[in-house]
Amino acid sequence: LAAAALLGEHRDAEAPKRLEIFRPIAPMLAGTAGSVSEGLADGREMRVEWKVDGLRAQVHKRGAEVRIYSRQGNDITAGCGPVLASLSDLDASSLVLDGEVVVENEAGHALPFQDSFSLIASAASPEAFAKQGVTLRVFFFDCLHRDGTDLLDEPLSTRLRILEEIIPSEMLMPGMVTGSIEEAQRFDEEGRARGHEGVMLKEMDSTYRAGARGGTWKKVKEFQTVDLVILAVEPGSGRRKGFLSNLHLGARRDDGTFCMVGKTFKGLTDVMLAWQTERLRSLVTEESAYVVHVRPELVAEIRFNDVQRSPRYPGGIALRFARVVRYREDKLPSEVEPLSNLVARLPEGLDTQEAPKKAAPKKKSSRGVKGKTPSPQLSLFAKVDLDKEKR
Repeated sequence: LAAAALLGEHRDAEAPKRLEIFRPIAPMLAGTAGSVSEGLADGREMRVEWKVDGLRAQVHKRGAEVRIYSRQGNDITAGCGPVLASLSDLDASSLVLDGEVVVENEAGHALPFQDSFSLIASAASPEAFAKQGVTLRVFFFDCLHRDGTDLLDEPLSTRLRILEEIIPSEMLMPGMVTGSIEEAQRFDEEGRARGHEGVMLKEMDSTYRAGARGGTWKKVKEFQTVDLVILAVEPGSGRRKGFLSNLHLGARRDDGTFCMVGKTFKGLTDVMLAWQTERLRSLVTEESAYVVHVRPELVAEIRFNDVQRSPRYPGGIALRFARVVRYREDKLPSEVEPLSNLVARLPEGLDTQEAPKKAAPKKKSSRGVKGKTPSPQLSLFAKVDLDKEKR
């Protein structure tokens, strides 16, 4: 079973015999392709879908009861009131669906992620959405369970067929199956014109690997972006005096610790600067006149041009022209970009060995400070200690 294989290092735990309704599983994650042409270079037909800038949503249904969970396994049903009735009416006794919930303006364009997140996380009422002139929509792109049958081990082609039998067309993530680079690029351009981030490329024979990031699903964005954790921050100067400004960015090593791969103070609006100062102040572990070390808990989406070798940082690499796109409070530190993935993006012929760890900036253990409880991480079928995951 896929479930048994995905227990990973927790092999001493009993493998769940089947997916449980109202017990969310960790979502399958995507790798990255630099462009549509790169992702379709081998000529194979793939599922090409719009990458909508919403909240990842896993919907569980039994009878008329519906619950919606975020990517971290939090119940966000209360904030999704406008779509619950239509989900309850779906023709299945039990379902688990994977998709995105998104808030759209009157023109049908997705609002920025932060706005969607704020409305849903605050459990806004249907009247609150209407008052602001926005619409909550849900788009599904996968079916993991239907009427007592788990579908994790089925190929994507089968899961899509079953999804299309159940879901009305307006709830399906727009997509197509093609091996044509030109056709996929046109589809990508249509999505970007509607304000979407890019496209997803998925192999039609891919199984659903819960909690795993693999090469069978790839995301293509206009710019390269990665999620990194904030390890430390430097006080600002000039017009930023009094704020915490220059961010130290960390990628994830294989052992679960973090490695600095660059700094940035770019992309920050005045609102973001004030917000990050307050948020990072709550995470301080150690402070000097030059740098403030923080618990590695706050995740940011970082845009960059490319990866280059650098002896300045312990990983031996640095991101060029890094800038903050947004903060991702819906993501855990354990979900940030692996260091190995960034190393693999070095131009051909350039490789690096991680520098001795003593070269890393001084910081507290990523396990937090004494007296603090580690943040839980969503595993396959339950929440487990982040400390245990690292071990």
